[in-house]
Amino acid sequence: MSDLLTTLCPMFKEEVYRRTARIGNITILGAAGLVGGMLWYATWADEFGDVERLVCALGVAMFVGALLYQVSREAERHAGAKDALIRIERALGLFEPGRHLPAAAVYPEAWMVLPPKARSTRAAQVVLVVLGLLFVVEILVA
Repeated sequence: MSDLLTTLCPMFKEEVYRRTARIGNITILGAAGLVGGMLWYATWADEFGDVERLVCALGVAMFVGALLYQVSREAERHAGAKDALIRIERALGLFEPGRHLPAAAVYPEAWMVLPPKARSTRAAQVVLVVLGLLFVVEILVA
């Protein structure tokens, strides 16, 4: 059983890192798309009528909604992988003092608790919402 857990531990660790990286990539690409869209719209704003502006604003809202949905999906998967990793590390005794190191645990006790929501996920959501709102305001005001 220990061999299986020793094999699974790096796999789940990699999955946690991969999910964090995906959240960052979604945020970077989404933010770049929104900023690029703002710049594009600023150059063509005079060509749009009221109906086209409304369609653009709805498109931006749908784009931001899709990005937020994707970020939240990746965050859920990240939390699941992190929870499984904590259980594996607990089963391997990495949190028990004296099991692998004399009078000390390999990992601190604070790492045994799954945080309620990662700050990076909140930051990604805030960045996307703020840029989306700025884009919608640009569309409706221009």
